[in-house]
Amino acid sequence: MHCAQAMWHRLVPQKMLGWPTRGETAALHMSFVHSRFYHALGVLLHYGSPLVLLVDPDPKSVGQILTSTRPGILETHPNTYVLWEDLADAPGAPLASVRCFGSTFDAIHPRTVRRLLGASKRGSPWLTQLYGQSETGPVSAWWYTRRSARKVNSRLVGIGLPGFTRVRVVDQDGNRAKPGTHGHIEARTYGRCLTYLGGEQLYKRQLDGDWWRMGDMGYLNRWGALHLIDREVDQIDSVASSLEIEDVLMSRLEELREVIVVPNGAGEAVPVVCTRNDEPLAPDRWKRATEDLPALAGPMQWRFEDLPRTSTWKIKKLEIARMLASGAVPAVRYGG
Repeated sequence: MHCAQAMWHRLVPQKMLGWPTRGETAALHMSFVHSRFYHALGVLLHYGSPLVLLVDPDPKSVGQILTSTRPGILETHPNTYVLWEDLADAPGAPLASVRCFGSTFDAIHPRTVRRLLGASKRGSPWLTQLYGQSETGPVSAWWYTRRSARKVNSRLVGIGLPGFTRVRVVDQDGNRAKPGTHGHIEARTYGRCLTYLGGEQLYKRQLDGDWWRMGDMGYLNRWGALHLIDREVDQIDSVASSLEIEDVLMSRLEELREVIVVPNGAGEAVPVVCTRNDEPLAPDRWKRATEDLPALAGPMQWRFEDLPRTSTWKIKKLEIARMLASGAVPAVRYGG
C-alpha cells in the first residue's frame, strides 16, 4: 500500500537521473504492472521523450524496431538484456544509437554490460543500475561506462541516493557491520510503502525502527558502496555467493543464456544451465570453467522457457530448488 508522498520521493531522484538524456527517444520493454514502468513514464513524459513500447522480446522483432526508431534510451529486465546480447552484432546495428541502458529490476551479468556498451556507437554511453524493491523504490544507484565495464562487478549496486535514501549492513543482532563484513542489507527511505494490505504483522517484521530489511545479504566497502551477495532465502552453506558463481560462469561460457545455482535435497550447490538455442553443454568446457570454483554438483541443462520466472523475468530460485527436491525436473539433457 503506497501513498502520493512516497511515490513523489521515488519519482524525484529518478527525474534527476533522467536529466542527462532528456528528450531522447526511449524504448521500453518491461512489465506494465511494475511500479518502475509508471515512474519511467513520469520521467520520460516530463522531459518530452518520444516513447517506443516493446511487447515482443524476440531479438529479431526488437532489432527491427530499434533499427527503425533509433532510441537513445533503452530499458528492460536484466534477463531480457541477456537475450538481446545477440543484437550487439546484428545487421543494422540496432544498439548503435543507445546512449543510456537502464537496468532497474535486478543485478545484471558483467558479460551483458560489456556487450551492450560495446555495441553503442554513441560517444560516451553508460548503463545505469538501480537497486531496490517494490516496497521501497530505488535505494541505491551505480553507473557503468565502457571503461569501467572492463572490470565490472555487477554485484556492486552503488550508493544511497543523496538526500533521499540511505543503506546499511547489519549483523544478526542488528548492529552495524564493519566495511567488508557480510550481513543483512537495510534501507531508509521516504519512498517506503505504508503497509501490506492485510499483512500488517509481516510488514512490521521487516522494520528496524526507520530501517527496512531488504531481504538480501551483502556488504559495504570502505567507501560506502553496496555489494550484493545473495538473497537471504537463497543462501547455500557450501558457497559464499551463488550470485558470484553465476556471474563468473556467464562470463566464461558465451554459450550460456542463463545459469542458476540452487541447493538440491542434499544441500549441494546445483548449477541449472540454459544454453542458446538449447545446444548441448560441452563437458570439457564446463570442466575448465569450474575448476577453480567451489565444489558444485553436476550441471543440469533446462530450456530457458522451463525456468519459473516473475513478471519481470527474475528467476524463482526457491521454486527451482523445490522442483529439484521433488524430482520434478524438466531437464533437456545433463552436462558434467
